[in-house]
Amino acid sequence: MTKYNYQLILSVILGITLLVGCAPKSSNIVKQDLEKKSATVIAVLPVDNKTHDLKAPQLLRLKVFDELYFKGYSKLPLEVIDQKLEHLYSGEKNNGAGVVSPSVIKELVGADAAMYCTLSEGKHTGGLFYVPVTVAASCELRNTQTGEVLWNAQYKTTSRNFELPGKRLEMKSYEAFETVIEDVVNKVLETLPDGPNLKG
Repeated sequence: MTKYNYQLILSVILGITLLVGCAPKSSNIVKQDLEKKSATVIAVLPVDNKTHDLKAPQLLRLKVFDELYFKGYSKLPLEVIDQKLEHLYSGEKNNGAGVVSPSVIKELVGADAAMYCTLSEGKHTGGLFYVPVTVAASCELRNTQTGEVLWNAQYKTTSRNFELPGKRLEMKSYEAFETVIEDVVNKVLETLPDGPNLKG
């Protein structure tokens, strides 16, 4: 066998060794990228309220906060977030829209991701024998390190409460409002992947 053949065989073996050696590293890089994108601690920010109802956005935020915990994400108390953000409400805001940027959230509370929710509709429409309750909301999860959108979803539903006219009908509609918001939150978050506390 000639010297040229030996060099050719050695080159082929060396090439195969390099390819095999690089394969696990590529897999590890992809895995590390996915781990960087996954969130462990989510900061649930105050809801962007497009309605005239002042209680509905608070209720929506609380429901989202509770549901995230049951989906396996670590709790970051809402009071802690609000205290950290308090001085920003009278100062700098992202694009003047009242939405704090993900990088600021990272700096202030150290969360991996920020949950931005919008209540676009929340109303009780009066009727003689029924009061329709309509709620529409959307949520977006953004990585606080990169600002990348990790997930988003929206949902709208209407509940009709039939009753004789009077206070009882009005009370029934208010009771239904909380149920409808809970339903909207469940539907919005059902597509969000389970958090690390459920994955083990």
